[in-house]
Amino acid sequence: RVKMMSLSSKGDEEEKKTRVANAVPKTWLEKTALSVSDDAFSKRLFVRCYASHLEIENSENVRDWMYALTETNMREMYEQTWGWNSLEKRRELSDQNAKFVLVFTREMKRGEEGKEAKVALNTTDEDEDEEKPVAFAHYRFEVDDDDVASVYIYELQVEQTMKRSGLGRVLMRACEKIGCALGLKHAALTVLKTNQAARSFYTKIGYEETDHAPVDAHYVIMR
Repeated sequence: RVKMMSLSSKGDEEEKKTRVANAVPKTWLEKTALSVSDDAFSKRLFVRCYASHLEIENSENVRDWMYALTETNMREMYEQTWGWNSLEKRRELSDQNAKFVLVFTREMKRGEEGKEAKVALNTTDEDEDEEKPVAFAHYRFEVDDDDVASVYIYELQVEQTMKRSGLGRVLMRACEKIGCALGLKHAALTVLKTNQAARSFYTKIGYEETDHAPVDAHYVIMR
């Protein structure tokens, strides 16, 4: 508590960094995120950024998909630890500081009927492509326990059919690149102790466990 009541000028400076970061427009976020994905993605994969929860609210299908994917991937683990709270998970997606990077696939419509329609309308396969989300990162700009402005990754979720395809690594690099370009010191995240696969993945891409979480907590904080 003493630490919280005696903010230094450095602490004020870090708070200012998060305020500036939260005001960055979507176009800049998307351009920065795309810079790490161009070489890694095929023509059928692309990145899209959402700079605020309001953009997600306007894309109801995307918001519902993010919640459903999180529940599919994480509910069982949560129920074995601190419990699953559907309302709380939905609220996280609607937080005023929430930002998102999503990966979509472009899937072509098939069939003779579709081909005839394209000829009649003089369109191409690309015009008729369907977009489908397959992975996302939910992140925020926050001041951490060391009074340092950072990118905090709240969720990193990938469809089961797309796991081990490099999408998680690309999304993490996108969040890190955004933070670095804004002058933030590091990226951090919380992971359940029972989620060995996730802990191994984050360790592999350079994250280390810290001592910031309580000893008896169900989670660890990595950065």
